[in-house]
Amino acid sequence: MTLAGSADGPLELAFTLATEAEAPAEITAECVEALSLRVLSAEGAAGCWEVAAALVSDDRLQALHRDFMGIDTPTDIMTFPTDADDGCRGGDLVISVDHARTQAAAWGLSPADEIHFLVIHGLLHLLGWRDDSEEERERMLARQQMLFDSWRVGD
Repeated sequence: MTLAGSADGPLELAFTLATEAEAPAEITAECVEALSLRVLSAEGAAGCWEVAAALVSDDRLQALHRDFMGIDTPTDIMTFPTDADDGCRGGDLVISVDHARTQAAAWGLSPADEIHFLVIHGLLHLLGWRDDSEEERERMLARQQMLFDSWRVGD
């Protein structure tokens, strides 16, 4: 899908969604692709982007967390940036549907909205946002919330 971009050219997104765990019915490839385009566009992304999102179980994501980060605990999302030989930017977002269901109740969201929130978080990481320090995390979460709120009301 192509959207008008910045001076660097139009934003082109190749998006795929893989579902290994049962996700809420509202989570469709079309919906998550539209959200991804919206976030990338709002952040001024241009050029070729390839993003894959995988919805997995807690056990699967915990195994990835252990294997790639050395941390043997559950987590909600992991982001794997890639730079393709053809110049495309992007990466993989791996989201625990189980974790999203649990967190959704704590935040007063539906499980689908929590997954959308996590997609935004992962995309921000692909765009270069960091959350290593408390200050960076607060900035990133504030931007994430702004993008999420805009998505929910359809601005």
